[in-house]
Amino acid sequence: MRFKKYYFLLLLAFLTFNAQAQPVNIPTISEEQLKRHISFLASDSLQGRAPGTSVRGLNMAAKYIEKMGSESSLQILSQTFPLISSQPDEKNTFLKISGKKGKETVYKKNFAALKPHIETLGFSGELVFTGFGWKDSISGYNDFEGMDLQGKVAIYSVGTPESFREGFSYLWNSSQEYQKAKKILDAGAAGIILVTSLQAPRDNTIQQLEQWTKKSNYILEPSNKENLLPIVAATPAFANTLFGKNNKWERQLKSISKKGTPETFITKNKEVQVKLSRKVEETEVQNIIGIMEGSHPQLKEECVVFMAHYDHVGMNELGEVFNGADDNASGVATLLELAAAFAQLAKKPKRSIAFLWVTAEEAGLLGSEYYSKNPVFPLKKTVACINLDMVGRVYEPRDSVWNQSPKQVKKFNEIYTLVNDFNPRLKEWTDSACSRLGLIPDYSLPGKFLHISDHYHFHRNQVPALSLSTGYTADYHQPSDDISRIRFDKMKRVAELCFLVGVELANF
Repeated sequence: MRFKKYYFLLLLAFLTFNAQAQPVNIPTISEEQLKRHISFLASDSLQGRAPGTSVRGLNMAAKYIEKMGSESSLQILSQTFPLISSQPDEKNTFLKISGKKGKETVYKKNFAALKPHIETLGFSGELVFTGFGWKDSISGYNDFEGMDLQGKVAIYSVGTPESFREGFSYLWNSSQEYQKAKKILDAGAAGIILVTSLQAPRDNTIQQLEQWTKKSNYILEPSNKENLLPIVAATPAFANTLFGKNNKWERQLKSISKKGTPETFITKNKEVQVKLSRKVEETEVQNIIGIMEGSHPQLKEECVVFMAHYDHVGMNELGEVFNGADDNASGVATLLELAAAFAQLAKKPKRSIAFLWVTAEEAGLLGSEYYSKNPVFPLKKTVACINLDMVGRVYEPRDSVWNQSPKQVKKFNEIYTLVNDFNPRLKEWTDSACSRLGLIPDYSLPGKFLHISDHYHFHRNQVPALSLSTGYTADYHQPSDDISRIRFDKMKRVAELCFLVGVELANF
């Protein structure tokens, strides 16, 4: 009798182990459905899925995701929040010089802010030439000796007398320039006009700053006061215009560097007013969340998050639409089909699954930031986040434009698998799933990529995170990122990889 009892227990244990050891069957994932999703999400009619477009394509994408998610029996939640946007106000942006007898000269170009800003940047005061804005305790050189900067606007060149003399002042040392500016502002200056180098082989600094600072900027919440330094950059040609004829600006710098002696002076009868205006608006946007409740009485209070951002960059001034088929309609579509795959299971996983389609990634990871501050499941009960950002492409020779990047688009059998170290088993499960699917995982991306996409807000809260991507292509953030180059067979494999890893995470 005892023998039969032991035999029964041994047989039960064997059957249980064997059942657990059986590889899970992957439900059908349809390439046709993937194509259907991207055909809508990456169509011109959505105008690039950006906030503020005339047809509200971002909202149309959200409604589509809600509808498709409901068809997979997800509990759909819309997490709505305000997005504060700031656009350049060109009409009220100027640099004005007031001279003798009330004469005013207004400039509209050849100057720019040093960094993007939300608020209007403005300052005014008497204009004072301060050479290189340089003070050196070792040599005793001091551009500010005997000069009261209180309430004045200092104009000076990047670099130092020494770097100018040696021909290296075109190398912009950001740390050095910040320290120079801080000392001048601490001395009471109302603002700074920082003039770019005379010696740069091609002085396109202002153009680059304009492209960077004149675009729309976004934040979640207005701060009491933006940490905005009263500094603008200007070209040497602009400085020469301010200082009169015969290249006086250039001659002044050459004289200083040759003699090694400061030549600071207050410009006669010249007041300067700088104003870089911004228009601030509030737009309502939303994250879409689809919940599949877990089957275990206790573990269903925990969740696995699958995430993809559904916004893109809109349109350019020429009216060209940036459809974002790969970035990131591919991730959105893959999540929709992944939800459909989980819906096919006869028994749902033990833990709940949250399918998270976030907005405002292109604006600065703001949708995922909002979710991390207002999670549906507490982050301490989020066992992992799997983020999909650009998962629809395969390497073509034209993509070699990214051959200096660590994230150039992968071949068909390869995928970037960026994983943090908060749960070592996450990498093990990823390796196992890739092996089964014939995929080669690439864990080589530098740590900075943990800060670049939406997984960052989970990573910084110590949630185990896996980011999947096929990499950068020649069409990244270009109007040519269209459905015609999407590889739906690759997307299907990514969806299958997500399913296999997700099953492990939801059931361990």
